[in-house]
Formats: sequence, C-alpha cells, structure tokens
Amino acid sequence: MSAKHKPRVGKIRRRADWGKLDVKLHTLRGRAGRLAQLPHRRQDPAADAYGRVTRCRRCGLGAVEPLPSAEELPAFYRLEAYYTHGESHFQKGEAVTFADRVRDHLAWRFDKGDPAKPERLIALAGKPAGEIRVLDIGCGHGNLLKEFKALGAKAAGLDPDPEAVENLAKAGIAAHQGTGEAPPESLAGQLFDIVIMTHAIEHCLDPVKALATAFSLTRPGGVFLCEAPNCAATHFERFNIMSEMFDAPRHLYFFTPDTLRRVIEGAGFAIERDYYDGFLRHFTNSWRATENHIREGIVKDGGETSALPPAHSRMETIRLLMETALADKKKKYDCVGFVARRPV
Repeated sequence: MSAKHKPRVGKIRRRADWGKLDVKLHTLRGRAGRLAQLPHRRQDPAADAYGRVTRCRRCGLGAVEPLPSAEELPAFYRLEAYYTHGESHFQKGEAVTFADRVRDHLAWRFDKGDPAKPERLIALAGKPAGEIRVLDIGCGHGNLLKEFKALGAKAAGLDPDPEAVENLAKAGIAAHQGTGEAPPESLAGQLFDIVIMTHAIEHCLDPVKALATAFSLTRPGGVFLCEAPNCAATHFERFNIMSEMFDAPRHLYFFTPDTLRRVIEGAGFAIERDYYDGFLRHFTNSWRATENHIREGIVKDGGETSALPPAHSRMETIRLLMETALADKKKKYDCVGFVARRPV
C-alpha cells in the first residue's frame, strides 16, 4: 500500500457483465461491456500497459485488465519505500490542530473495528502455543509472525521478495521464498495449525490457486485467516486511485466482502466469522496528506486528470466522517477478513 510507488492506475469503472462469480473467479469470458482507458502516470510504461481496472456489475469483483505476467510483477515492487521491507511511506501531514483532535476523537469513538489478533487465533487452534505451527503466505516484513513467535508459536513465512525472506531468517523465522500460486518444494507435505493470508490475495495473479495452496497447507480442523482491502467501502469508492487500498498494479484484484467470502468458501474452507478494520485512520492528517501526495504525483507526471477525485481536504474528511460513522460495516471499514477452518 505504498504512496511512493510508480504506477497508480485509475478509477474503477463497471463492466456490463462478467457472469457469475464461481470458485474459479471470473474467466473474463462473460458478456463484455465497454472498457475505458483510465488515468495513469504517462511516464511509467507499466501504467500504460495496465491502465484498466474494471468491476463486474453483477458481483462487484474488480481486476486489472489485462493482468501482467509473472515475470513482470517483481519490477512493480522496486520502490523507494515499501511496507514489505518495513519502511514507511506515509507523509507527516499538517500540524494537528484542536479541531483535528476533536475530529479524530469522534472517529475513534465510532471505530468498532475488530481485527483478528494472534492470541485469539492461537486459542481457536486448540493447542498450547508452543505446539502450534503458523504459516503466513505473503508475509512481507513478518511483523505478524514476530507476534506469533513472541507468544511461543512456531512461525514460518512465505514471500516472493528475497529481501523480505532474508529479513525473516534474521529474525529467526523459518523463511520460504515463493508465492501462493507457486510454493517452494520446502513446503511440500507440510501442514500448519494456522495459515494466514493478510493483504496477500489481492496481489495474486491467480487467487483461486493461491487459496488452494493455503487449503492444502492447513491441517484438517486447522484455522485459516484471510484479510484484504474492502473495495465496497465508501472511502475506497470516494478516493479510488488516491486510496491507500488501491495500489494497482501491485493489487491485481479488488474484493468486496461478498466476493472474498465466496472465493474462500469455494476453496473448501468453512467460514466461522467475518471481521472489519480500518476506520479511524481515514481522518488523520497523515492519511489525508499521503492520499493527496499520490494525487499530486499523478498530476506532476502528466497523467490524465479528468477522472481524478478532488484533493482530500479537511472539509471532505468531515463529510466522510458524518457519512460513515453509523454506516454498515461493509461500507465503513477499509479492510475485511474472514476466520475459517479446513473441515476435518
């Protein structure tokens, strides 16, 4: 979710019909509606090649179209700062005023997000922490795995980024280089009590194949956690290309709570509960400054601006808070997750 990335491709439009979402996602062979070339940073070839993001009118699934090849993906992550390396790309923002503190306090009071914590997942696994094996697919810098390790669990991570894998090994965490679609031989035949995919499935060229890998690595009765950006959220719909949750073409698919639920169930998992997170941050000066920084970068690089949303002003922040404070969770929070099990 980097602001200093290269290609920020454009606002999601709706296609006429991609047909029903099944366990194989969309085949993209349904009745095709008209596609629009969306705003992009003209100085970046990747944005030219992958400047289309479309959404199914029937089910709400979004995708970059066409999808890049597996060989092209690594170049998209060669950035000045990216969170898989534990680096912050957020802007500092304006000095916090008394009015800002009041606004942020109100947002905090209305933030009922309920993220899945390692302690709760360990309790669901039904074993002592020291006996639990955890695998994080797309683990990046491994912060979540470090929390599990601190609780006594045996942590392992899978990531395609060699720098991320090196950092894991330095932290004493079993590191495997690869992807959910192409796991390494070192994981063959292994089973884990808890398998995690947090903000990873949207990066996959083949999310269904990645979920099949997750299913095969989860022991029968084991716990599976999957979390992704919620692209049905009002904030995402309002700011789209400027949103931290957009990040194409590192993000290749754009899930709503309903589409994410359906692909997880299609992989064979039995969902036990959903959860939502990500509300208070929408209103902070830092978050607003970072989104405006993204917008400024598009304009500076000569990108088309006709479909860009306006700058994220303080007044727009207040309007967003008033609109979403009491909204349904599917529209309120920018992240959605599901806790599930592999049936015995």
